[in-house]
Amino acid sequence: MHSSICFWCSSFWVQAGGAGKNRMKKNNHKPTGSSASTLTDGTRVSWHWGPGAVEAVDWRAWDSFLDTVTCKSAFLESRMLRSLLMASDRSVAAVQWMRECDLIGLACIEDTMAESVNLESHVQSERSWFALINKFLHSRNGRFQFRVRVVGTVLGSGEHGQCWLPAVSAAEARLLLTETVFQAHCLDGEQVPSVVMLKDQPIRNNARRKVQHRGWIPLEFDPEMLFHINPEWNDFGDYIQGLKTKPRTKIKRIMTLSSDFAIRTLSAGELTLRCDDLIALYQQVYERSGFRLGSLHAEELLTSKAQWGDDFVVTVYELEGELKGFQCAYIGREETEAFFVGFDPELRKTHAIYQRMLVEFICLGIERKSKRINMGRTALEIKSSVGALPRRLMCEVRFRNPLFHAIVGRYTQGYNPVALSLRQPWKADAHALDAHSEI
Repeated sequence: MHSSICFWCSSFWVQAGGAGKNRMKKNNHKPTGSSASTLTDGTRVSWHWGPGAVEAVDWRAWDSFLDTVTCKSAFLESRMLRSLLMASDRSVAAVQWMRECDLIGLACIEDTMAESVNLESHVQSERSWFALINKFLHSRNGRFQFRVRVVGTVLGSGEHGQCWLPAVSAAEARLLLTETVFQAHCLDGEQVPSVVMLKDQPIRNNARRKVQHRGWIPLEFDPEMLFHINPEWNDFGDYIQGLKTKPRTKIKRIMTLSSDFAIRTLSAGELTLRCDDLIALYQQVYERSGFRLGSLHAEELLTSKAQWGDDFVVTVYELEGELKGFQCAYIGREETEAFFVGFDPELRKTHAIYQRMLVEFICLGIERKSKRINMGRTALEIKSSVGALPRRLMCEVRFRNPLFHAIVGRYTQGYNPVALSLRQPWKADAHALDAHSEI
């Protein structure tokens, strides 16, 4: 469900099972370490990465800080950080800033490989040089790859990269972050990426994309799709009553087309046995994406289940006893994160499998009393047809090389996100419209 953006910056033992047999996977090859230093203004910054960070970080203080600043992002919760730190395929660090022994800010930072396959499906430009640059960058095997350091988890969308005390101004926080992000900590045992991406900041009130902080280049791509849940809803029937007649009919058709599926939630034991099969389905969706920032792995499913328990929900779709699809979601403090899906693409039209997954995410959010469901930034039109509404997001990038930074800053002014074609299925008095206007 989640995907990200851009070609200029495009860029314990774990018991697992698959195909009816178990495998053991060590994560002791994954780099682990910690570092603390003092920034120019005297603020202390600490980094903890790899499996060793799970025991090194004071997670009670971490979550207490999130409660203090009313940060509701599931991606910054300690159980999310622990699951990522334990997963051998993710190069993640928990970063904290302190003054006089008091925590003033924290962040999740991840190093990864970005890959652009089809940039033109995400952004558009009327300038002739855009197509030439795009062709040049993708000239080798039609792919453009680069390493990037991301402030925020690479597989999520929205405001989840960093969190600060209210007393720390946005300008001050950015100075601290800028001085921190290029510190030479090799989270994956390789070189430190030469570009940093900070994601994602909302663009409010239909404003134009513009520089927010000196030295950072603003980039806008596809919006995040948000589904707002009416607190008075108790079930699926309450949801469809808020829709206009035609969209309501469409939802009923989705339910009819998908009625042959046996849909059920996997236990932790079943997930251990089926995780490789799920990833194989995920790859069928992942390989069709035009831009890739990181990838989901089987081990991450297992560490997420270990840390989140019943709040990490993995649902499978079976047809005549054969696995055809899956979806997974995190239940956060106030939000449900519709995380990833995988399915047989041939069933998208004949059995409306993807559309049914969106409906099941909605039912899960209603059941768990979430305020909203974060549906990510892919398949925008389909998500809008079930009631998700777009929120424009802007990421910011900074290059270590000042010359390249200046060139990129100059030329990124010439493009915009691809024009959207979205639906609006809600009745005029729907809760979703009012809730969305508030953010």
